[in-house]
Amino acid sequence: MSGHEFTIKIVRAGIIISALGVADFSLAKNQEQIKLLQDTNQCQGCDLRGASLSRANLKGVNLKRADLSGADLKSANLESADLSDTNLRDAGLNFANLENADLRGADLSNVNLSAARLKNARIDRRTKIDVKWRLVWEIVSLGGRGREMSGADLSQANLQAVNLSGANLSRANLSAAQLNHANLNSVNLSGAKLVNADLNRANLTHANLSNANLSNANLSGADLGAADLRGADLRGADLRGADLRFDSYWGNTRLEGANLEGSNLCGAMVSDEKRSDQGCD
Repeated sequence: MSGHEFTIKIVRAGIIISALGVADFSLAKNQEQIKLLQDTNQCQGCDLRGASLSRANLKGVNLKRADLSGADLKSANLESADLSDTNLRDAGLNFANLENADLRGADLSNVNLSAARLKNARIDRRTKIDVKWRLVWEIVSLGGRGREMSGADLSQANLQAVNLSGANLSRANLSAAQLNHANLNSVNLSGAKLVNADLNRANLTHANLSNANLSNANLSGADLGAADLRGADLRGADLRGADLRFDSYWGNTRLEGANLEGSNLCGAMVSDEKRSDQGCD
């Protein structure tokens, strides 16, 4: 191959990469199929095993029956993509957007879906997906209000703004879960593990958090009116601006025996007249 021809191939590869975002396609098995995907927004049945498509914008693409086993799709945008009957075994889909994607008949065995957005994705009985992630999909797509999920593993799940009011999540593992803006009114989280969980502006009124591990959790702006935090581990938790007020209607947040060592309560409302200055600079 001449130096001129080699330069042209590099330039073409760069154009393909640019068109699909910042993805690196150096591991793709078939550059022609990558180009087909770039040119037509579809690549049905393509061999894309091991392709590096991290952060690629693949919204609405047709990858039906494609082989994406072992592919890196971290943070990729696959919203409304057709991934039906696609082989995604061992692929990395953490932080990926799969909202409204068609996953019917897809093989997602051993797939990392940490923090992935699964709302309204289409999944059927043929879809091979780990029990944990099927449960996450059910919660975000079908709802989790009042559901029995004691002891469930929902660690690192993207559950933003979901309605889990009245659900039983006692002893559940929600470490590093995204629960910001979630409705957790009257939820049972006794003994649950919420280490590093994001509960920013979550509604936790009347929640049972007794003996829960909330160390390093983000509870900034959360409503904890009448929540039971007796014996909870709140070491290093961020409670800035949280509502901890006594209220004649909601009752008083119960903190007896809670460990607040190193927690930030700056601006937390502890009464109608007082905000905490603990942790304020």
